[in-house]
Amino acid sequence: MCDTFWTPGAGLSYFGKNSDRKPAEPQAVCILPRAPEAPRSAVSGGELPYPDKGYAVLLSKPSWIRGAEIGLNEKGVAIGNEAVFSKWPARKDGILGMDFLRIALRSASTAQEAVEILVELTERFDQGGNGAYRGRLFYHNSYLAAGFDGAFVLETAGKRWAWRKAEGPSAISNSYSIGLDYKRLDAQTRKAISPVNEKMACYDEADAGRIGEKESWKPYVESRLHAFLTQGDSRRRAVEGRLAAAGPGLDLAVVLDTLRSRSLPDPARPGKTAVICAHDGDNLGYPTTASLAVEYDPRAGRCVAWFTGTSYPDISLYKPVLLSKGEFTPLWTGYDYSEDAPASLEYWKRGRDLYRRGGKALSPDPEFRKARDSAQERLREAAGRVEADGIEAVRKDVARIVSDWEASFDLSGRGAPRQPSA
Repeated sequence: MCDTFWTPGAGLSYFGKNSDRKPAEPQAVCILPRAPEAPRSAVSGGELPYPDKGYAVLLSKPSWIRGAEIGLNEKGVAIGNEAVFSKWPARKDGILGMDFLRIALRSASTAQEAVEILVELTERFDQGGNGAYRGRLFYHNSYLAAGFDGAFVLETAGKRWAWRKAEGPSAISNSYSIGLDYKRLDAQTRKAISPVNEKMACYDEADAGRIGEKESWKPYVESRLHAFLTQGDSRRRAVEGRLAAAGPGLDLAVVLDTLRSRSLPDPARPGKTAVICAHDGDNLGYPTTASLAVEYDPRAGRCVAWFTGTSYPDISLYKPVLLSKGEFTPLWTGYDYSEDAPASLEYWKRGRDLYRRGGKALSPDPEFRKARDSAQERLREAAGRVEADGIEAVRKDVARIVSDWEASFDLSGRGAPRQPSA
């Protein structure tokens, strides 16, 4: 179970996603360099006859597949996907939505183009496949694509789809969210819930020519049982409520705090809360195994990706990767950014071992949170000094902050975690 969001801030905008998967399923970040265009795209278990423009990408991907849960490309396009469950079963021999995500990032120059690519993939190829690391799990996909041109929500069910542009804080989770606010629909669904005069050139749902009342997408496609089980509506409302409540004060600290939240109020259910940063027993047993945020600065034309590289963001630091002029520059060099690197997967495993050795108990401790947030703020300040101090100076500062923090926990795995100092 996962949560993805986009929100505007004071001159900046932010994308964030927690990837919730099975506790022992390794997930690591990698940076794929720019590559020549190719007529086929890589997917788990083979290739698809779909062109690959070869854009450089940063991916957070489970170790056993080609696709990714979260990613950012050299054009500043970020995408996160969610498992959703419709009235129609997903194809057991279909293509994983995570593979579609990777294909879109390799070729989309804007968030709008990413949606168009994902729509084309949805219509041309059967989605589905077994999305479980162990066992069996078949589902459809929703996506949130963000970039310097804003953000868009795309939801699919088989070859059916609907999308809308994000206006203000927008989140998706493991339930459908688009109601009457769709901008476009696939042809079959339009005939069913939004019929128009076929003789008129109707491009979207704001066009004239309707011959019937619009109906809502969500109840048309959604399995109500799965929506209840996943509690996706509650988590979506909680995230959107937290981001909206920040108002003009919304910044990176609020975004990361949202991703680290263990108890966010659900505005529609007084007294009820939602778990966004999941631990092993939360959200149907799917803890947060990776987390990534992107801070967009449209004035400078660049962004910073912040990733944990570990599970459980509430006990993790987010480390920075700068994206400027189409080039990814890791500001933390204590990590192997090559695809499926044993060292990065081992780093993920050490983070999980920390949790199992007692790290979970640190999360609610006020002194721990103060120390964590202090270290995170120092990392943010360091990343903001790139132009003034230069890449190498910033890398040294980032390395020191991260290493000092990790020394507090003995990530070698030889001892119990110790309380870090602020």
